[in-house]
Amino acid sequence: MASIEKREDMISIARDLSGAPMCDDYEKMISGMLYNPTLPRLVEARHQCRILTNDYNNFDPRTVPAEKIQAVRFELLRKLVGRVGEGTFVEPPFRPDYGCNVVIGRDCFINWNMTILDTSLVIIGDRVQIASDVGIYSATHETSVLSRRKFVEYGHPIVIGDDCWIGGSVVILPGVTIGEGCTIGAGSVVTKDIPPFSVAVGNPCKVRKTIQSAEEEEKDPNNPYRNMSREL
Repeated sequence: MASIEKREDMISIARDLSGAPMCDDYEKMISGMLYNPTLPRLVEARHQCRILTNDYNNFDPRTVPAEKIQAVRFELLRKLVGRVGEGTFVEPPFRPDYGCNVVIGRDCFINWNMTILDTSLVIIGDRVQIASDVGIYSATHETSVLSRRKFVEYGHPIVIGDDCWIGGSVVILPGVTIGEGCTIGAGSVVTKDIPPFSVAVGNPCKVRKTIQSAEEEEKDPNNPYRNMSREL
């Protein structure tokens, strides 16, 4: 259901995001309230996102040597999303809706063809790995037919915690929080929150087992990754 009041927690985050079109309608949109996406300020925000998305997805890699491609793409990505941490790489094509509502942490890797409908905020933690063809959809609609005739919609924020692995063709629906350290199996449709350190799969996505945290793994003498360096 749509929210009936603004969410100061979301608005507070948005104030620090690059390109966020701060205004009353935008605050309603990211808060999960009903809003009209055809309002001029929001249309302009999506238009700017299309321009920056085009720059990102159509950058010619032949123009720079291989050792510089990550740095060049990172600078383009910083212009496209609201905030991104160092060491993150997103393979094109990447298709956000507003872009400014996307927060990505450091040292993340996102593979080809991720779509993010960031009507509300989409917050991705540090060291997250996302496979190809993943859809993250914070936008949704009422089941009311009249609501579509009135052209109103709403959305709820999505949060993916640190150290998660999201498998290929996963769909994440509005309002979902995936806890840190989770693995979401390929093809899953995530409709509800997933607790930290879970392996979850299916449609709807359900927890199949829980796993150790990284700190617990470090203390486990039988863990094969315990003494392994990052540079193999």
